[in-house]
Amino acid sequence: MSSQEIQTVSNLISFHPPIIIGTLCIFMYIRGRFLEDMRNTTKKTSL
Repeated sequence: MSSQEIQTVSNLISFHPPIIIGTLCIFMYIRGRFLEDMRNTTKKTSL
């Protein structure tokens, strides 16, 4: 990507902070559930 394209994407992102914040929240929730499931699977298999 050129610096102009990066600047354009940055400007578009800055216009929609609620969408980005919501997306990050959903991603962190899914990631947390995945990590919790991995921990539970590890505990079950180690017994």
